[in-house]
Amino acid sequence: MKFGLFFCLFLIGAAIAHAASPVTFMFTVPPSATPAFSRDLWAEVSTPSGDVLRLPAFVWSGGVFAVRARASEKGEYRLGRVLEAADGSLLALAAQPVSPSVMAVSDAETRLPVRTAPGRPPRLTFSDGETYVPIGANLAWANQRLPGHLRMLQQFGEAGLNWTRVWMVHWSDLNLDWAPKDKGASSKPGTLDLQVAESWDQMIDTADDAGVYMQLVLQHHGQYTSGTDSSWAEHPWNAANGGFLKTPSEFFTSPEARRLTELKYRYIVARWGYSPMILAWEFFNEVHWTDPIREGHDETTIARWHAEMAAYIRQIDVYGHLITTSTDNLRSGMYAAMDYFQPHLYATNILANARRFDVPPQDTVRPVFYGEIGDDHLRLSSEEKRTGIQIVPPVWASLMGQGRYAAMPWLGEQMIDNGRLPELGAVAKFIAASGLGRRDGLEPFSPAIVGAPQIPFEISAGQMWQKRPAPTVEVAMDGRELLAYADIPRIYIGWPGAIAEGYPNHATLQLDLPKPTTIRVKIAGVGSDHGALRVTLDGQTVAEHAWEKRAAGAPAAGPFELPFPAAAGKHTLVLENSGQAEWFDLQGIDLGLDTPALAAVGQRSADFAALWVWHRQGVFAQTAPAAVSGKIDLENMAPGEWRVTWWDSLAGVPQASQTLTHAGGTLQLPTPPISRHAAVILERLR
Repeated sequence: MKFGLFFCLFLIGAAIAHAASPVTFMFTVPPSATPAFSRDLWAEVSTPSGDVLRLPAFVWSGGVFAVRARASEKGEYRLGRVLEAADGSLLALAAQPVSPSVMAVSDAETRLPVRTAPGRPPRLTFSDGETYVPIGANLAWANQRLPGHLRMLQQFGEAGLNWTRVWMVHWSDLNLDWAPKDKGASSKPGTLDLQVAESWDQMIDTADDAGVYMQLVLQHHGQYTSGTDSSWAEHPWNAANGGFLKTPSEFFTSPEARRLTELKYRYIVARWGYSPMILAWEFFNEVHWTDPIREGHDETTIARWHAEMAAYIRQIDVYGHLITTSTDNLRSGMYAAMDYFQPHLYATNILANARRFDVPPQDTVRPVFYGEIGDDHLRLSSEEKRTGIQIVPPVWASLMGQGRYAAMPWLGEQMIDNGRLPELGAVAKFIAASGLGRRDGLEPFSPAIVGAPQIPFEISAGQMWQKRPAPTVEVAMDGRELLAYADIPRIYIGWPGAIAEGYPNHATLQLDLPKPTTIRVKIAGVGSDHGALRVTLDGQTVAEHAWEKRAAGAPAAGPFELPFPAAAGKHTLVLENSGQAEWFDLQGIDLGLDTPALAAVGQRSADFAALWVWHRQGVFAQTAPAAVSGKIDLENMAPGEWRVTWWDSLAGVPQASQTLTHAGGTLQLPTPPISRHAAVILERLR
């Protein structure tokens, strides 16, 4: 923030001073018995066009309050009345300015706020109607705290990225009402840490300079869970620490928790609501891990909390920022009051699942994109994951699926540390060149590739621990990567209660085998409490295995295979957990056949197609294999002249475009040599 200019001019008697957003006025008000952070103060600000904005004011320091207006116009802004809300009415106060009460803006804010708009799928737009296409990664917290955040935001902007997601967490000195242990005692309930607020000032300023919109996460699940990633034992509101909440669940129902949370949210909106760089206020990271849902399966209470808090913020946020939350169930009532859906994705077959949503985006009434996508369940070694090679390919895959926008990698900081940020910048360049995210009516597809070398054909498990109906999936024998592959469960549940909750205990695959073969079902592991696997082919049991209950301390059952023969022709293959307890973990199904070493997925319309092509064995390999080529079978391509542009998807550099004349029908498009991945744009010229 550029405060020095207007303070100096004020001291020498100048009445106008300010050249950049926000316009900030400071003042004192008569004392009150109400604590400073609890005072409901508002200030009127006149804009150059003559509008009068009534904006929430906030504690600046000591007895000084401030109000901030967005510098969206050139000209003079004037501080008007200061009012205090009490008993349902506003009372004018005898406020005394401690900064100039007239400020001139010579350089108006050029960044535009983001809104939502209809489309197929629904879209995000700037306030001028142009589509906003988010592309970036998570910077939830930084190992170097504030200096790290400022550095990484600048690097994001330099790479052409325009989105990030940052958490208000105590361990990164970013939580207004919870100081980390190494800073001493936490803030007293009802007060906020002004040093933390200054850090956020710097971050939002840097985001503005870099052109990176921030999804600001106000709470995270660890604060209010006794299970997953719990920090409840350290929480200053925990009764065990002298607080007023006996359990994490009480956060959502306690009147005192509600009061203090609204005070914090009011401060956040008052101090940073001026900024168009706040893409959205995100209430919770992964709220489904909080105790009311994790233990009590009570989404109703959480949905009510979200609705009430959203209504509160919309009352005080004059600039109308978007509001969201993150939870994986797109059908949840928690999303009813949100402006867009924000699921997260940690799947095994990440390239399939990145293209798929439980509810297709074109069937939703609000935009949706994956706010986190990560490698937790990828079957890669720790050494392989440390290279970062696995971070960006799922982003490419996500562009070629049901959604409009790219999935956002979780490991933003690791990507910078590994020197892989330019790889994500390459995605941004391709998005800009192709118009992906701006086009309506695109359909996801996967073409066959012919003429490429062959490798063993193994079907991978897709989703991980998701409440989904047991799927029936038709397997493409020509190497096409179908959206339905994302539905193949990795974990097969035996507990009747979990099955009743919606976790799958079986999957059905439809096969059309070109020749006799031996199929091998590969199991990666099993739970400790006995379970069983039954494999049927066309209704006949062809393989089964039961596990004994594992004694405490005994080693886990290792991976093993269940082989069985299958004749050529059409078959129905069913994998089922036939036990009454525990689970088994499907590693994959080796069909004993071959498939092309290259695979392709894309989005298309009548006169446009964009595809991403990858080497199945090279996409995540530490050492790239020898490059191979093939021909992509693009079916039902309209006749005419087509411009074809191949892209180096690692560097973000297009090759020279070629124009070809197509008579209509199937177009066989040769690929360049590919050792990892590449992308291509096809546009019909006439």
